Amino acid sequence: MRRLVAAVSLTTERIVRAVAQAAGNTHIESLSVAIVDDRTMAALHRRFLGDDRPTDVLTFDLRDDPRSAALEGEIVVSAEMARREAARRGLDVGEELLRYVVHGALHLLGMDDRDAAGRRRMRRAENTVLRQCRRAGPSSGRSPAEHERSPSARRGSRLAARSHR
Repeated sequence: MRRLVAAVSLTTERIVRAVAQAAGNTHIESLSVAIVDDRTMAALHRRFLGDDRPTDVLTFDLRDDPRSAALEGEIVVSAEMARREAARRGLDVGEELLRYVVHGALHLLGMDDRDAAGRRRMRRAENTVLRQCRRAGPSSGRSPAEHERSPSARRGSRLAARSHR
């Protein structure tokens, strides 16, 4: 697992940019992104949703007040699932993982994909965010330092990315 995560071209800066792009003007209070293996993902899926199978992404809304407009939560993504899906579709694993992070952020922002129409809306939103991130390029757009100087950051916003075995 450690080798897979190390080989993925997904930086904290790209995660910050993608989540900020998805959030738009929404204040990011606190958000963590965990990259896990299938075994860990299946255990989380079982514990919180009663399903023994691994999944691509799980989101946990951590707001104290569900009416709060701020984004606060945790996104858990499966590196192994991303690797398989990327290979199947001929994509970069980092791009697939980034799609999972964006998907999770959109869930935390209130989007739902339980039915076909919701899945289409979610996929369009994911594609829009990822396209905007690609257009911004690796060195343009809002850097982590600029994010720290943003109004939401001054109010205590933080974004942490972490990797689990």
